[in-house]
Amino acid sequence: MAGLFSSNPNSGDPYAPPSPNDDDLNSILSQYRPLIQQFSLSSLLGYCSAVSAKRIGKTLAFIGGLAFVSLQAMVHQGYISVDWKKIEQSVKDAVDTDDDGEFTEKDVQRYWERVKVFLTENIPDASGFGVGFMLGLKS
Repeated sequence: MAGLFSSNPNSGDPYAPPSPNDDDLNSILSQYRPLIQQFSLSSLLGYCSAVSAKRIGKTLAFIGGLAFVSLQAMVHQGYISVDWKKIEQSVKDAVDTDDDGEFTEKDVQRYWERVKVFLTENIPDASGFGVGFMLGLKS
């Protein structure tokens, strides 16, 4: 009858996994305490933001590709004519932030700075957000 009143809920089941030992858990927590302390709400939000950004980016890439294929199909059938050089110049003008006429690494850096400012405004741990964001992009 001692098994019925045991503190282990699995004491009557010979196939149940052993209950975790608190000493083992404490040793694991103490070993990884510096890493665990680096995680914060900001890093979790950064991770989630990156996962969302990846999903939105893939969706926009799909829509852009579908639009291009549709346009090319209409061009091929003779329904429309597209001046791709003019479209290319219009896109360059729209995304060129330093007005040098080219979309360069400087432009990408400026856009990245704008995104960082937007995403980290008013959060207490911007560095944690950045770490979480980078981890989210890698996942």
